[in-house]
Amino acid sequence: MYLRNWGMRSNYKKLGKYIQAVNVRNTDLKVEKLLGVSIKKVLMPSIANTVGTDMRTYKIIKRNQFAYGR
Repeated sequence: MYLRNWGMRSNYKKLGKYIQAVNVRNTDLKVEKLLGVSIKKVLMPSIANTVGTDMRTYKIIKRNQFAYGR
């Protein structure tokens, strides 16, 4: 099994060569729509209770960017 899949794995490349981290925060509170990353790897409306939460610390993603949850 390991040797059979080796040919496919040898074509893998590190993402770091093709992407860069973006760290844009909601400091001015202009963005009000809160989305989360689901286990199916799609953005969905958040179900979190945000009462009393400082929304300025949340990151903003824009069109053609992607997010992931570790």
